[in-house]
Amino acid sequence: MSKLFVGLVWICLLAHSGVLLAPLNAAEPAVNFGEQIRPLLMRNCFTCHGPDEGTREADLRLDQLADDDSALADTFIQPGDAEGSELYRRLLDDQGSRMPPIDSGLVLSPEEIELIGRWIDQGASREGHWSFQTVAAEPNASLSESQSDMTASTIDSHVRQKLNRQGLTPSPPADAATLIRRVHLDLTGLPPTTDQVREFVADQRPDAYQRMVDQALASPHFGERWGRHWLDLARYADSGGYLGDKFRPGAYHHRDWVIDAVNQDMPFDQFTIEQIAGDLIEDATPWQKVATGFHRHAMKNEEAGADMELNRVTHVVDQVSTVGSVWLGLTVGCAQCHSHKFEPISHHEFYGLYAFFNNAKDLDLKMPAEDADDAAPALPIIVAEKSPRQTFVHLRGDHNQRGDEVEPGVPAFLHPMHPRGDKPDRLDLARWIVDPANPLTPRVAVNRYWKHLFGRGLVDTVDNLGISGAAPSHPELLDALAAQFVRDGWSRKTMIRRILMSSTYRQQSVTSRADALADPQNVWLARQSRFRLDAEVVRDMALTQAGLLDATIGGPSIRPPLSASSNAFARNTGWKLSKGGDQVRRGMYVVLRRATLYPMLLMFDAPDTTASCAVRDRSNTPLQALTLLNDPVFVRCAKSLGILLCNIEQDNWPAVAFERVLGRQPSDDEAARLERLQHNIREQLQDAPADELARWSEPAAEGVEPIEQATRSLVARCLLNLDETITRE
Repeated sequence: MSKLFVGLVWICLLAHSGVLLAPLNAAEPAVNFGEQIRPLLMRNCFTCHGPDEGTREADLRLDQLADDDSALADTFIQPGDAEGSELYRRLLDDQGSRMPPIDSGLVLSPEEIELIGRWIDQGASREGHWSFQTVAAEPNASLSESQSDMTASTIDSHVRQKLNRQGLTPSPPADAATLIRRVHLDLTGLPPTTDQVREFVADQRPDAYQRMVDQALASPHFGERWGRHWLDLARYADSGGYLGDKFRPGAYHHRDWVIDAVNQDMPFDQFTIEQIAGDLIEDATPWQKVATGFHRHAMKNEEAGADMELNRVTHVVDQVSTVGSVWLGLTVGCAQCHSHKFEPISHHEFYGLYAFFNNAKDLDLKMPAEDADDAAPALPIIVAEKSPRQTFVHLRGDHNQRGDEVEPGVPAFLHPMHPRGDKPDRLDLARWIVDPANPLTPRVAVNRYWKHLFGRGLVDTVDNLGISGAAPSHPELLDALAAQFVRDGWSRKTMIRRILMSSTYRQQSVTSRADALADPQNVWLARQSRFRLDAEVVRDMALTQAGLLDATIGGPSIRPPLSASSNAFARNTGWKLSKGGDQVRRGMYVVLRRATLYPMLLMFDAPDTTASCAVRDRSNTPLQALTLLNDPVFVRCAKSLGILLCNIEQDNWPAVAFERVLGRQPSDDEAARLERLQHNIREQLQDAPADELARWSEPAAEGVEPIEQATRSLVARCLLNLDETITRE
């Protein structure tokens, strides 16, 4: 039987599936191919029946079921008839023809086999991958709120539908002290002051929470916190990496641009266009050109004898891969050497994207004397080549082995590009990426926002929304947010505000043992998430509570003090200690030398900057506690906070210290334990060596005995080391 005939039969069957195929049982939920069937096939079948021609057997491809009818030859899959389908029979076979083969070590559970059978009986629908479909903008009929004006209650309705299906109930709201601390840490990366907490707790106005959120969104520190999220994606660093690790004195200009753009709530589409192709905008300003510094953060080997053309090609490949993952949420780089094994991106299409960046070159832009000091570092940007390069497919990824010539182009499975001229350029690519018809960009963006506010995305693989990524836990909610994001003019602050106003965000993070066992990863959002602060915020928290933080925004990177052992190594890398207040600026301004990352940031899982980072690791190690106890910056913070506590005359100073550091008043038990702690420390200091006493009582607080000052410094040291102190509840 010809494949053409089978394909025609298949099309006819699908056209009449509502009548001719087995009707859906009203009590039996429809099986979703993309969410339920394709992952099973990927795990169990693609090794032998997938994209790799070298390992493919029986000339059968199951990875293209959604787009290709060739897998339906003969009776392999008979829509509406599982028993008559070869696929289903092979899964049930316990003899030599069983699939997957017995010697493969792969086994489908009876429930998984039954699921595939139900899918076939229901018509074997093969819709395309969810994230490649147009964002659904129509409201869910079962929701009371219209999606055309999404409110916080719409978010809650979506979440509660899922909770009901899982037999879970939402948690009660967090208390006021927890809420203001959560919002401030999420939006600014800095804790609220004691006065701010007290005022919010006492504020009984119905819109008190809304006012507090709006104030945090308006803070200039919002741009620093959310700019740092973006710089993780941009693989920001102050040096080029490799053995030479050449310093980049002007890299911080792009960091300043990001902070300013986020603070100004630059629409995300414009934010995208300026970073990808700011130099190509008509009458582009120097600041718009600075935005293209995004592309200059890639590693670069500038050692003597390095192959400069290989360096350039590697840089362009990095640009393509980074843009693909950051904006499209796809592992585009996997198609550098061959067509993608899972996503519909061919080898040829990768080099179509490559061609957009192959015609750009690095440039260090000198500012006019009237705009900047002559000694100021040049602005690292990219500009278009005057004479465009030809682009060829690199066979097996080797730039020395040329294949067919290619023109700039985009993957065919997505929406078409509408270039301004005969030959598209980077500006056309940027506009294509933020075209409202693009189903990926808004989903990727709002999923990241959700991840930063809940600890995980609605799609857990936040940098991969492709076929090889995870399925969304709340697909309708993700689409509702993505559609609203575009309707809101791509406003980051508006979207974040919508999420923060929801009851889902305001839930407490504590939960019962039963609920924790039922949903340990909090996929269904029956509670808020509790997680350790990012590395920079851990440092900022201590500096703030100690009254040391220099809150200056922007400017060159700084070098804080290092431990003796770290300093001995860093001295060879030009670690010149910053002076004055620069030592205690925010963690995001600490210089990022790729060969010698600041140890404290590295200890708390800051990205290594070699590649775009969408999700930071969150480890929990003894070395982190030792860092908080002994790192020079944290020792200084403890001593500075101790001096501040010496200004408190009343006997309950430990409780005052507790409230300052943790943003809440201690319980009776905690207050009693604090009292015991300070008495025990004071007693031990009576017999302490003079140098140990001096370590914690210098510089001396005026009019305070050294033992009393050291006691308060060591209590402060303990409070700054608490798990709760470095945790967002």
